Amino acid sequence: MRLELWRPFFELDKEWESLFHFPRFLTEGHEFDFRPSLDATRTNGELTVTAELPGIDPVKDVEITVDEDFLTIKGEKAEEKEISEENRYVHERRYGKFIRRIPVPEGVSADKIVANYTDGVLTVKVTLPEEKALIEPRSIPIEVTTN
Repeated sequence: MRLELWRPFFELDKEWESLFHFPRFLTEGHEFDFRPSLDATRTNGELTVTAELPGIDPVKDVEITVDEDFLTIKGEKAEEKEISEENRYVHERRYGKFIRRIPVPEGVSADKIVANYTDGVLTVKVTLPEEKALIEPRSIPIEVTTN
């Protein structure tokens, strides 16, 4: 039997985010909340996080950080399009900030994290620390003494 760490507030945070996440439409600037698609897989002692970030300059617009509980990917997407034809003129701007937080096990080292951006896809590989041996549950006898 394998024991898993229960993180009730992490689950609550995910539920809260899924229930109350919706685009904000503002009349000034037409800001849209941007939420990139994300996949996280864990194999062979490595956590691989893949995020779709098309049209983003990863060096200027994306920041990746890690602390003892989370790998955080945050940034901003800005897109501007202008079409000028004989009888038509269109100028569109879309932008929005995003943040995605992925839980990581205790003991992850920032030195063992590698990020790569290719064709609009950000891939972050996190080397996971070796799992500690789990203590098997056992009964501890109680010694009774009398005075």
